[in-house]
Amino acid sequence: MGKKSSIAFGVVGIVLVVVAIVWWVAIGPAMIKLPSNIDSPMTFEGKLTQYIDSATQQPLAAGQEVVIPFTAVRTFSSLADLYTSSVAVCQDSTVMTVGGQAQPAQVFYDPLDRKTRKYVKSDQSWAYDKAIVLNDRVGHYGPLFPGGLKVGDTVSAFFDDINAAFDLPVAEKIDNWEGLGVTALKIDAAHPVTEYYPAVAQAFLGSQGLPMQLTFEQLTAQLKAKGLDLGALLTGLATVATPADMQSLQAMTQQPVKLIYRQEGKDIVYIEQKTGATIGATLNRTTSMEIDTSPLLQAFTIIGKYSTDPTVGPAIKAVMQAAGQLALAPPTKVFNQNMSIIKTSEASLVKDAKKNIPLLALAKLWIPLIIVIVGVILLIVGGYLLLRARKPAAAGPNQG
Repeated sequence: MGKKSSIAFGVVGIVLVVVAIVWWVAIGPAMIKLPSNIDSPMTFEGKLTQYIDSATQQPLAAGQEVVIPFTAVRTFSSLADLYTSSVAVCQDSTVMTVGGQAQPAQVFYDPLDRKTRKYVKSDQSWAYDKAIVLNDRVGHYGPLFPGGLKVGDTVSAFFDDINAAFDLPVAEKIDNWEGLGVTALKIDAAHPVTEYYPAVAQAFLGSQGLPMQLTFEQLTAQLKAKGLDLGALLTGLATVATPADMQSLQAMTQQPVKLIYRQEGKDIVYIEQKTGATIGATLNRTTSMEIDTSPLLQAFTIIGKYSTDPTVGPAIKAVMQAAGQLALAPPTKVFNQNMSIIKTSEASLVKDAKKNIPLLALAKLWIPLIIVIVGVILLIVGGYLLLRARKPAAAGPNQG
């Protein structure tokens, strides 16, 4: 084996080293894609706390809240027939059983980039109902997080109910999480009080019997219970107000009053560090409600014109003062859902994650490492052969 063989070994070695580099940078990551056979069920247990009377929609007295245990089975699965080479469409379905009674499934479709796991733009991006398309999700993470995160990183995650995204920090690294032999990352998935997306509020809260609006009669009954008698005030105003003002006020009484629902979350999610798979979670979300007071403010703009009238002025001032206090009052809590993945589900999720760790290591580390090792060996062999070929050539003229 001479100079030509050494050159051949060297060329092949260099090619393999280049292939290894390309594999690390491009081929390996391109091979790691969301599969089309995802089927990941998880079972939650928790408590539903109701702060209002379901029959009257009035707040319950402190200490009289209704607490109901429940279970929830959430299944995240591939919709393989909707997959493309670059996009995975998955179904995220949750069925709650509250007080022994199963509730209708809450269904979401999630179109995700198969490499990055972020949402992509698609007509298949919807929540609760196919008509509620959520393309504001695009570019954010949702039910799946990426692998390889570390403490201090943040991920921009989207919350369907409120149609908004927040930067969630990776708060802690936990070795041998729950004694299950994996390294977990704790993600602080809390989000501040944010208004529900109107279409979602109608689909999710409306299906539970919560009203989206009040009639003027319902509003006046609630306000009267709080010491603000609008009905009596309007009756008194009729004796002093101009016909045009009374007509405007009467028109306002015919319009429904919007109810605004908001959600606050104090969620915690645990993911396996290498794969990004969810292995544990506690979801703690509180829904609150308040009356849209903008129509009342419009009415008080008219009513305030008569605050100096000796007949109705004192009543107007008292009502406006009560209205001001009402506007500053905190929202009314409606319900709280607090649930965690049960231990058996955690163990199952960890088991699935462990199966994928070697596959990731093979694609990202071992294949390119083996290629580069073979390439380096061939370079060494080529160099050795070249050195041997040169020695006889150098020694030739000195012999004889």
